[in-house]
Amino acid sequence: MTQYETIGADLKELMSVWEEGKAALAQGIDRNEKRLSSMSTLASPTLSLSGLTTVGEEGNAAAALKALTGESPPASDTHESLEMEPELFEAVARPRPRSMLTREERIAKMKDERENKARAKQQIDATRGMLRELETVINLRPSSSKRSSMGGRVVSM
Repeated sequence: MTQYETIGADLKELMSVWEEGKAALAQGIDRNEKRLSSMSTLASPTLSLSGLTTVGEEGNAAAALKALTGESPPASDTHESLEMEPELFEAVARPRPRSMLTREERIAKMKDERENKARAKQQIDATRGMLRELETVINLRPSSSKRSSMGGRVVSM
């Protein structure tokens, strides 16, 4: 029964936090809509979600909303966060530029690249085959220790 009661207490606490968050959200909706509509013309967002986007035990839903919307926290909070948090940098990637080649040009380019790769592969295979053949010849040649035991070289004229 105690577990049931603790679950009920947790649910009540969760409901109160939810209601507090709902009220803070309702309070900030109009302000956010105005700010977002003015930002729609910018190329990249000025807000940064790097760093903490959640509020710890001591914070409340209003503080979380302020952290997410980019409003400046009180001076004491910024001083504490600067000492504890490492500085993070954020970048915005631009999309890759589209190819300036036509479809036919891209096809011809890919065909040339494939032919070059095939030629390079053939050359590598030929070199590798020649090296294997030389290795086989060297391995099949009688060793110098066998020659010396046979009494040296035989020369015919």
